[in-house]
Amino acid sequence: MDKTNIFLGNWRIVETELWDLEDLDLVTPATLSLNPRHQGHIAFIAVEAQLDYRVVVRDGLPAIEFSFEGFDEGDEVMGRGWAVLDGERLRGRLYFHQGDDSSFVAEREHKGTSRKAPANKRLQPTAPTKRKRRG
Repeated sequence: MDKTNIFLGNWRIVETELWDLEDLDLVTPATLSLNPRHQGHIAFIAVEAQLDYRVVVRDGLPAIEFSFEGFDEGDEVMGRGWAVLDGERLRGRLYFHQGDDSSFVAEREHKGTSRKAPANKRLQPTAPTKRKRRG
């Protein structure tokens, strides 16, 4: 059995350490999507990026480690991250290259309740938007 299957699908980002919950859905629903080809998509606030991930074990738990590349308010961004599977939740951390880092929590979206995230579309810069940091 391919352990990748436990991570596949859409995950709703419901919490971050750095950004307020109400800001996460500013431009598009805050989601993390993973497909069987070890690719995916992450979107929150004004960030939209493609992922390349690997399944690993972290602290004895199934986990993913990933890199991402995309746009934030029209500017190119890249970074890395990781997440461990804890029941129906992913708990992890995002690191923007030469920028912010934040913990995050994502919950698995179930059929019929999901708000679909774009599936590995070719990303284009978006118009700048105002993003608030917790302070």
